[in-house]
Amino acid sequence: MNGLFSLRSLPRISRCKPGLSTLIVAAALTCLIIILLHLLAKQQSDNVTYKDFDIELPDNFKPVRITKRESFPSNGPPKIPKIIHQVWKGIYVPSDFVGWVKSWNTHHPDWEYWLWTEKSARQFLLERFPCFVELYDNYPEKIRRADAIRYLVLYEFGGVYVDLDMEALGSILPMVLKYSCFFGKEPFEHPIFDTNFKDLINNAIMGCRPKHPFMKLLVDNLDRFSKQWHHLDSTGPHFVSFIYRMNESQITSEKGEDAVYIAPSEYFYPTIEPYKLWNMNTMCRNKQTLSQLQILACMNLKYKSLPQNRFDPITIAFTNHHWYHTYLKQMPFVRAKYKSIFDIIPEVHIYKDLQV
Repeated sequence: MNGLFSLRSLPRISRCKPGLSTLIVAAALTCLIIILLHLLAKQQSDNVTYKDFDIELPDNFKPVRITKRESFPSNGPPKIPKIIHQVWKGIYVPSDFVGWVKSWNTHHPDWEYWLWTEKSARQFLLERFPCFVELYDNYPEKIRRADAIRYLVLYEFGGVYVDLDMEALGSILPMVLKYSCFFGKEPFEHPIFDTNFKDLINNAIMGCRPKHPFMKLLVDNLDRFSKQWHHLDSTGPHFVSFIYRMNESQITSEKGEDAVYIAPSEYFYPTIEPYKLWNMNTMCRNKQTLSQLQILACMNLKYKSLPQNRFDPITIAFTNHHWYHTYLKQMPFVRAKYKSIFDIIPEVHIYKDLQV
């Protein structure tokens, strides 16, 4: 399987250790490059036009998108516990996230809100899943631990997990009244331009009842995929998508409480990531370098950009994902402002009151 190799097998390039000043300069340059890329992406995405695409739309072209919600029940017993779960390293949340975190309490005032810190998450594993502690501790990156703990928490308690950069635009209650387990696709174009395949299931928001069989599949495969080189393949969206595809025939045949619903991207991820949009815009101007699937994605972008076809997907979205990529921005010299979760949501629950 791609990515299965040992870093120990790579040759050593040098025995010399860089000095502190070198590390600081390198970190500063990396940060500057990231900032410049995001500023450029934002500027480009705000002014994207597709008039120069060398791509013709067939008269019968059907875009991959929805423009209205399906029918949802308005009352009845929820199929998923009314609990919001979020994960962060401690109780002090970066100020950038405060409004988005508050949005979940605003639109779900009668739901429990749980924050899982590094300390409380590990204590939860020690008490409920001791066999996973070694795997959890040996993950090389925090993002893998953050991914893994969300599956284990949802399997044990049920509820709705959401990333800190996920904003609630309204109540998620219609989803939990209708479905006992749900995930959402990323925007159609994302995986096609990134890796040339369709239908990537993201794990930034997902809801499940306790002990759901699909969540168990994810939990049971964490060890098997732990050696994958990239976190996306080891614990992230690629991991979720692969497990779903491996078991799709069984999953899609399940009914009732064991069924899994994969929502269209417009429900949870209504906007394309700005940097990706900039990259897509560039790629689509070079048709000769694209696969047929990527050309289809360019057609989809072009169709949605035409004035007569424009539609604001946020009008039907439950959430908006802000594509913050926290794990790429943890620079030690960046002094971010933080706010206690108890000041944001006073009724917050933390497992065993382990706050750090």
